[in-house]
Amino acid sequence: MKESKPRIIDAELVIYLLLLLVVPLFLVKGFTHEPSTGKHLIYAVGFFIILLLNVLRKKEIRFNYNYVHLSALGFGAAAVASLLSVWIDNPQYLRYSMDVALFTLFVPLTGIYLSNKMNTRTKIELSMLFFIIGATVVAIDAMLNYYAGYDLFLGKIGEPFTRASARSTIGNPNFVSDYMGMALPMVFYFIASARPLQKLFGKALWKQILLKSSMLVFMIPMISAIFIAETRTVITGIFVGNVLFVSLYLFLRRRLEQNSQDKSEKKIVLLFVLLAIVIIAVMSYLYLTPSALTGGGKLSVTKRLEYALTSSGSWKERFSAWLNSVYQWTEPENKLRLFIGSGIGTFQLYHLLYTPYVIADHPEYSAVWNNFKRTHNDYLQSLSETGLLGFVMILLLMIFLVGTYFKRLFRIRDRADLLLYGAIGAGIFSLALHSMFEFPLHMQPNLMGGVFLLSLAVGNYFNDKQKEMRIGKILPGIIIIAFFAVITPLKATAYMGEGFFRMGQRDQQYYYAYLKEYSKVDIDTINKAQYDLEHFTGNYAYLKNLAEYFSVRGNELRRKYPNLSSLQLSMKAEEERKKEIEYIRNQLLEYLEQVKLLKSKTREYYTSAVNNFRNSFSIYPVFGKPLWYLGGFGVKPERLSLEGYSLEDKIKTMVGEDPYADMIVNEFKGNTNIIPLPEKEIRTIPFKAFFENYGSAISEEISLQINLDLLVQIQMTLDAIDYYEASMIFFSERQTPKIVGSLYEQLYKNLKAYLIAMPQEVNNINISELRSLVEKLKDYTSRMSLYYYDLAVTLLPGTWSRYPDWENIYAQYMEAVVTTQDQPEEATKMLIDIARKHAFISKAMWEGGRYGIPDDTLEICLEYARENLIENVTLYRSFMEKVLMAYKDIKVLIADKIETMTSDKLKNRMENFLQIYDAINSSIE
Repeated sequence: MKESKPRIIDAELVIYLLLLLVVPLFLVKGFTHEPSTGKHLIYAVGFFIILLLNVLRKKEIRFNYNYVHLSALGFGAAAVASLLSVWIDNPQYLRYSMDVALFTLFVPLTGIYLSNKMNTRTKIELSMLFFIIGATVVAIDAMLNYYAGYDLFLGKIGEPFTRASARSTIGNPNFVSDYMGMALPMVFYFIASARPLQKLFGKALWKQILLKSSMLVFMIPMISAIFIAETRTVITGIFVGNVLFVSLYLFLRRRLEQNSQDKSEKKIVLLFVLLAIVIIAVMSYLYLTPSALTGGGKLSVTKRLEYALTSSGSWKERFSAWLNSVYQWTEPENKLRLFIGSGIGTFQLYHLLYTPYVIADHPEYSAVWNNFKRTHNDYLQSLSETGLLGFVMILLLMIFLVGTYFKRLFRIRDRADLLLYGAIGAGIFSLALHSMFEFPLHMQPNLMGGVFLLSLAVGNYFNDKQKEMRIGKILPGIIIIAFFAVITPLKATAYMGEGFFRMGQRDQQYYYAYLKEYSKVDIDTINKAQYDLEHFTGNYAYLKNLAEYFSVRGNELRRKYPNLSSLQLSMKAEEERKKEIEYIRNQLLEYLEQVKLLKSKTREYYTSAVNNFRNSFSIYPVFGKPLWYLGGFGVKPERLSLEGYSLEDKIKTMVGEDPYADMIVNEFKGNTNIIPLPEKEIRTIPFKAFFENYGSAISEEISLQINLDLLVQIQMTLDAIDYYEASMIFFSERQTPKIVGSLYEQLYKNLKAYLIAMPQEVNNINISELRSLVEKLKDYTSRMSLYYYDLAVTLLPGTWSRYPDWENIYAQYMEAVVTTQDQPEEATKMLIDIARKHAFISKAMWEGGRYGIPDDTLEICLEYARENLIENVTLYRSFMEKVLMAYKDIKVLIADKIETMTSDKLKNRMENFLQIYDAINSSIE
């Protein structure tokens, strides 16, 4: 290949080199939430500047392209087309999907630019050098994370020798190792190549030695980062990819042109290659055996590899997510999905919602379900989110890429070019393989690296026969400015919104820390101590007068002042008594001040967290997490205590004008068969009309008569529920139905108690109208509580082996039925239905290699029958028979498994289940 004559370094290349350094390392402590969000913004802004400079300095835009570029652009277009599905199913989520779609369309344009820009080996090598430097810092940071629990940018982050700590600045250990998988072949290239960067460094031998020595040093933390991440597919991909391309290089090099090297250069290259092999061998040995680097065996790559090969759980976890993706693609509610998908960026929202379809066909997957926000297979996710249109584009891209790559590989005539092309191929292979089991291209640094390598593989330097396009500069300029005008605000608001959310999370942590300390304080005890001290009662009765004091402290005073006369001792005792009173008084006052400070700090961080969550959603109104957290904070004591609320504020709350609730999304505009909200209208203000009519007539006296404070607390709880429901439009969280179900259940209890205590008549207001509203709301909360509990066990039937808090969900559901259902016939039907579901999924958990013991729900059924059905013999017997039938299969399974159970706790539960089952059986014989 011949170097072209234009200057090597210009402003565009400098900006790109800076991107290669800044993008993988960019993090802002206390503000960055998802690491890639800010990196997307930097990459977009950086390339807007690059492309704009490129357009401005030319009279005519000329660039080469091929079918790989067109396929990538086609996938971007498919991503944009997929927005139609989002518009149909969930239009309020459209902004997020549009953000992802436009960026997906923009990235191939940067690839076309790089394919044309990187037209000399020197430019390629210089870019690779900066990529390596950035990767080295990432690797060093990962090592610090892992071995010291310390991050270069974030400070203390966790405990040493935990795999999750090796995140570095990219966001996840898997993607750190993936980044190294792209960088390491570049390092090998610099080591094995005779004269890399000669155009910049000159022919001085010592400079090549320095460069290659640096590469050996850089290689050490990279290899370490790969091992401590323990990413099986990356390790496999790096090994297979590099072995494949080294083998091809050795096979093809004999027929290639010899580079003009002197013997010294050849010896140096051979020496450094051997040193690299030694380093790899030594580090592999140290990391594959118990050593100081593995924490004496805490890190075990071989065990993880063995687990992947011998355990079905790891594969089933992936298969579950992959099938989920397919079910999303084939959604019958929207036939367009087959062609254009569910919408780019929607898997994270839909994964939980399509879990029931997967478990219905594969019950054993209930034991391995994980809360994935990505498919862990980028190829299948492209099918799910962009349909056949996007998937075909990906297939075409892969076909054209492989064809172009190997066609060009066998035509290369220069050994240095062959080595360079092999290094590029090895990096692409590792990335492509990892993308089958993870989602590295969702991380901006990895995406940037992938675009860089793919652009080189199909770019001008290696491919001289491409299609050329010439266009005037006005159209490209308009396109660039249009992209900039749309993408930059989307990315900027996404980053700012996530940043305020992260600040809210930090404030939440402080809030809980202060609340924990404040909750330890017994204010009543302190107040009593103050009262006792002032009145000389209780523990402080001895301080009342000198005689009392002397009876307690006399011996102590005599030992302390042995030489005093009786009069002098009495005077000293009185002095000591007054000092002790003052000391205790000051201690109690100081303690109260500390308590006040704790309360003040708790309130301060509560307010700050709420404000940050509100700011987050107002800036980025497709980010559902802040709404979810506002729901949680809406039922905290700081709000429900009504501290600082005047009568006017309370009335405003009852008519829906409380400022806290003004971020609630009033209505869902999509398909409730897809987003499982019970109704499209979210905002619930049941007493609005009543208090609009009678609010002005309600005095402090009337507010006490109708217990307005309780009604306000009920409305505040409804506001919190509305926040949770609104979050479901944008954010999928397994806990939401369970939390909402429990809140509705609590409301039902409060309303039931309120009805009992309601006065028969109150002046100036229609108490009958209020009673009617309360009755309706009570019935509504009953229905909604059961709806959400049922949704909880439908969306996520099992998985308590991973999420222990989920094991009692069926018992909670049954307790809600018992609480809200007054008619035994209806209650028994519901309890039997829940029992069948619990028994079924318990059996499935056993089949999935975990455990399922429905002892709690069986016991609830028995208790309900004894307390509510004992006088109705027919209904009692019928209910108990159905209960036995519901649990029959799981009873047989538990009886079979009990002898092999090694856990005493689980064995006791199994015995308890069998005893209850036998007791029920005996009671109806």
